[in-house]
Amino acid sequence: MDRRDFIKMLGIAGTSATAYAACSAYMQEALAQSTTIEDLLTSAAECPGGKLADIEHVVILMQENRSFDHYFGTLRGVRGFGDPRPLRLRNGKPVWEQSDGARPYRLPKTQAHESGIDGEKIPANSAGSVFLEDPAHDYGTGLDAWNGGLMDKWKEKKGYVALSHYTEQDIPLFFKLARSFTLCDAYFCSHNGATDPNRSFMFTGTCMGRTANSYFSGAKDPAWVDWKSYPEKLEELGIEWKFYQDGLTWTDDAFAGNYGDNTLEYFKRYRTNGTSIYEKNQSVNSVLRTDASKPSQFEQDILDNKLPEVSWIVAPEAFTEHPKYPPHFGEYYIHEILRAFAANKKVWHKTLFLINYDENGGFFDHVLPPTPPLDSGHGKTSPGITLTLKGTVNSETSIQRADPIGMGPRVPMLVISPWSAGGRVNTETFDHTSVIRFLDKWLIARGKQAAEAPAFSTISSWRQAIAGDLTSTFDFRRTRTEGLDKLIAPGEKAMMLTEANRTSARAAAAEGAHFTPGIADVKADAHAGKPIGSKQDQTRCEILPIGYDFQVYFRFGTHSDGKKRVEWVIRNRGPLGAAFYVTPYSRTDAPSWYYSVEGVKSGGGPIEVTDYAQIANGVYAHAIHGPNGYLFEFFGNSLDTQQTQLPNIMEMKSADDGKKLQIVFEKWQTASGKLKLIDAYSGTEQVIDKAKEVSGTTTVEIATKDGWYDVAVVDGVNANNFLRRYAGHLENGKIGKSDPAIGLEYDPLKRAYIGMVA
Repeated sequence: MDRRDFIKMLGIAGTSATAYAACSAYMQEALAQSTTIEDLLTSAAECPGGKLADIEHVVILMQENRSFDHYFGTLRGVRGFGDPRPLRLRNGKPVWEQSDGARPYRLPKTQAHESGIDGEKIPANSAGSVFLEDPAHDYGTGLDAWNGGLMDKWKEKKGYVALSHYTEQDIPLFFKLARSFTLCDAYFCSHNGATDPNRSFMFTGTCMGRTANSYFSGAKDPAWVDWKSYPEKLEELGIEWKFYQDGLTWTDDAFAGNYGDNTLEYFKRYRTNGTSIYEKNQSVNSVLRTDASKPSQFEQDILDNKLPEVSWIVAPEAFTEHPKYPPHFGEYYIHEILRAFAANKKVWHKTLFLINYDENGGFFDHVLPPTPPLDSGHGKTSPGITLTLKGTVNSETSIQRADPIGMGPRVPMLVISPWSAGGRVNTETFDHTSVIRFLDKWLIARGKQAAEAPAFSTISSWRQAIAGDLTSTFDFRRTRTEGLDKLIAPGEKAMMLTEANRTSARAAAAEGAHFTPGIADVKADAHAGKPIGSKQDQTRCEILPIGYDFQVYFRFGTHSDGKKRVEWVIRNRGPLGAAFYVTPYSRTDAPSWYYSVEGVKSGGGPIEVTDYAQIANGVYAHAIHGPNGYLFEFFGNSLDTQQTQLPNIMEMKSADDGKKLQIVFEKWQTASGKLKLIDAYSGTEQVIDKAKEVSGTTTVEIATKDGWYDVAVVDGVNANNFLRRYAGHLENGKIGKSDPAIGLEYDPLKRAYIGMVA
């Protein structure tokens, strides 16, 4: 299709839903021949090894309302639908199996239809062009779906639409970016709710307990939101910053304005006309062309080497990816940004482009979001983490109710730069405050602020401890095991927009055209009746090194009433903080508990958090989930004397550069007991008893699968009612490979992954 015809098509679409479906089809056709991403990758290959200070420009685009599983649950190498260690619901089913038969399903494609333009017939299109129902995405239903960490109310509170997802065929540009650059699969929205509070976290580091849009875009009194923002810090440091937006308001024209997503507009200090921050925030700097022959302001700044040090891009409604608008419109918008970078390689060689999403938009994600314990009844934190009163920086609770602000579910985060080329996955925990944390680190690296400068003052103690600073998403050593030319199959045509100029589209989709999925769509999914893991590509990919080094240990204790209780010790030896969930399955009256342990400072020793649970009728069963697929699962009977005399594991650590897991058991209390260790990756077993004890301990080594381990310790005499299962990843500071168990099911009887290839 000719470029001018494409632009004309978008311009005459009007308010016809079928016309807009036609536009989306033409978008795919026009995108098919683009080489923009290949151009960026080829150019990235020209960049030598570097350092953080070599980044001169940071460009940030926050899109709207998509969860990680919703977009990338089928992508290879990520913790998606093939997660081999998902949360179990209280009914014993995996978290995928929600109420009323709801489970993740692919959105159906559009059917062939009349375009509404000259009677033209439009063929069946991908689901990426569907105008989708907008799920509930407020704080209340977010908390309800999460349900204290039980994660069992998604269909009930959000509807069938919440469990829908896309595939690579539906959103090809986003998958191509993920296969070409770095994708974060543990990036969480900051707040389990709506747009404005989440965007406030990105711009200011906090929402101060304001958990609804009404405190921001709906506020009548601008004094309701009045605290320091990050652009003000940049202003103080003399750092150039700019907003790129095609308008200043949310208008009736979905292809104009900024959809009200420039949340700083609602802060008191940004409402004073004539101030520097007002002028910079309230300036129109176009991203898309309005004249096919004239570059937008964003393009021109790149061409003229005038891109500021820090930029935020705020899209018009139709391009934000917010349902009702299809992802294809967002793909077009992002492609235009990438095309602008590709036009000036000198600028691209020193630019970082971050794409994240403000919230999950009500769409399902299966990974438990890090959550602070608001009181001792909900868990614990290590001593260096401070949680304070409502409405303050460190409160982490809503000013309206005694519930945690977040974090919310995972959302996509793409890190696009010459130093993040390679199609790798980063598994460190991040949230929107990580963007500010990165900017702080980057400014220090560039000598723009002192090395001892404190973290931005509005980021809570808890988030500083748990969320990373994005620096682990880069590979400045340029280490790779395959060339950039192998990232994309030769001759593959990406469905991306060509270097098309500014479109003249100015219309919104008809309200009545939104697709509302139901149980029939769930049942029509090609994987209905199959394990959810079969949805995900099992191809492995490279993962970036991160600084996690923690374990959880079990022991029996004695309660104040003299009865036995189960205790767990979370021990962190690494520089990164970590958040955990403890889910009790033997007590249906108890919620999940939340734990947060800060990272170890340079030269410091391990940091521990210990807690316990009482035992009813001797039976106990708990699962502890942590970052990067970590799982410690344990059950047994405290009234069984044989079990209670079996030795506990006192230490687990990496050996031989992560190739082996070393397990150290305590002193045996019985000469008759046996323990059997089963490696889920290899299926091999070994039995230990008191005869193997040396100097009061027993040490066993298990070979890992590229650092990945999943070891079940069962009673060697009666294996069915005793378990200590440890699974996770050993870091060695090197680029590694994704979990080989992704896409496989775990057999709880054999304690091995079904179909694992040695």
